[in-house]
Amino acid sequence: MSLLQQKILELKGVKAKGVKDISHAQSKSYDDIFRSSLNYVEGLNEYHQEIITVILPNSIEYLEVLIACILTGNIFNPIPFFTSDQELVRIFKYIDSKVVITTRKLINKKYDSQEIYSPESFRVVKNNIPYTKNFVNGNKIAALYYSSGTTGNPKGVLYSHDNIFYLIESINKGFGFDGSTKHLSILPFGHTASINYNIFPCLFNKSNLVIAEGFSSVAHRFFKILSEEEINYTQLVPTIVYMLLKVRYDTSEMSFNSLEFIGCGSSILPVESQIKFERQYGIRIGNLYGLSETGPSHIDDPRLLDWKPGSIGIPLDVNICKLSKNSELLIKGRNIFSGYYKNIELYNKVVKDGWFYTGDLVSCYKGQYTYKDRKKDLIIKSGINIVPGEVEEILYMNKYIHEAAVVGVPHEVHGEEVIAIVTLKDSYDNKDEVKTQLYQLLTKFISSYKHPIDILFFESLPKTHSGKIMRRELRRVVKHEYN
Repeated sequence: MSLLQQKILELKGVKAKGVKDISHAQSKSYDDIFRSSLNYVEGLNEYHQEIITVILPNSIEYLEVLIACILTGNIFNPIPFFTSDQELVRIFKYIDSKVVITTRKLINKKYDSQEIYSPESFRVVKNNIPYTKNFVNGNKIAALYYSSGTTGNPKGVLYSHDNIFYLIESINKGFGFDGSTKHLSILPFGHTASINYNIFPCLFNKSNLVIAEGFSSVAHRFFKILSEEEINYTQLVPTIVYMLLKVRYDTSEMSFNSLEFIGCGSSILPVESQIKFERQYGIRIGNLYGLSETGPSHIDDPRLLDWKPGSIGIPLDVNICKLSKNSELLIKGRNIFSGYYKNIELYNKVVKDGWFYTGDLVSCYKGQYTYKDRKKDLIIKSGINIVPGEVEEILYMNKYIHEAAVVGVPHEVHGEEVIAIVTLKDSYDNKDEVKTQLYQLLTKFISSYKHPIDILFFESLPKTHSGKIMRRELRRVVKHEYN
């Protein structure tokens, strides 16, 4: 039995604490959640170390499926609920999952090797279910976190039971989370931010967790929830912070005495926003850092008396960090992922002698790390990674496109927005018609949040001597010239 499975088993019998779903007016104790998860165990016991893809909205039901995957030694593969149908088809081609559990319209269909079920059709209500049947060792894979990758190629990050256990134990210690810490989770459960900062810490500590279907569903009463529910901690992304700053909420009648601080991750929050948020609401925000391959690796702790905004803080004790000669952050520890799904070559490229090469440039002064820039061309919009190559591939489907490049530009609400730059073949110059065709292609093949907010037409794209497009120069030009 893995240490992670032991932690999950401790939920049994815990009736005083649990989860409250404010979007669906539902509450369950951890004992009830554990017992309900056994309804999924019956079906999952038929598999062992198989990938179980979960596409569900934020809900208590989601947690029950997660727990069942862990108990049965299968591999939990969360996919964001808002992922488009076309992208799901591509994901299914890449990930060889045995079971897909979803409330999407894919129900009762079969794609390739995936059997697709609704939660209702997969549950089996039965007494004395043998949930100890498929206990595993700590080095077995517990989760597969999907990403389309920084090169446009699919990337699945594999986490072992021990990876998760030691990561969450370190987060609880570093953040000071314990059985009395009450969390609010509003970020999509399909992303690791909610899983690592809220869900697993609460499951480990058996502490109260309040959940909502998403920020948009509670935006108008976000601060009221923090006050009335006496929340101690919640996790946001920069986009939400920008939205909260844009609207001046009246919090004069509310108390945030229980709130220790708010964490913000997925992309770096500007210092100005941290300062402005504290001035406007009297609440400090920590700028948190981590990657899919490491989970949260640092803590920027606003509770410290000498805290100053601007850094990503100090490393958690689960890992050690150092800088390469060119200031790239390298991380080693039990939190480092166990491999890339179907891509050992990439793993060997980024993990050397146990050190994970993050691709991020940072500085370190007196033990405090400060994020500088990323070597990758990844665009982070509203805390969600967008790969330029994936969008460019769609643009190239149009017969009139000669060259295409996609870059991210700063945006006051989303952190970054997507801009496409294209050049046309000499034989065609009707830009309006081409732009219409391109957006039709984008709508057909990728999710709307990846669509460029504009498509610009250039005579040519800046290139290096070897013919590579100079994305940094494109970003500079677009940022300077585009409003």
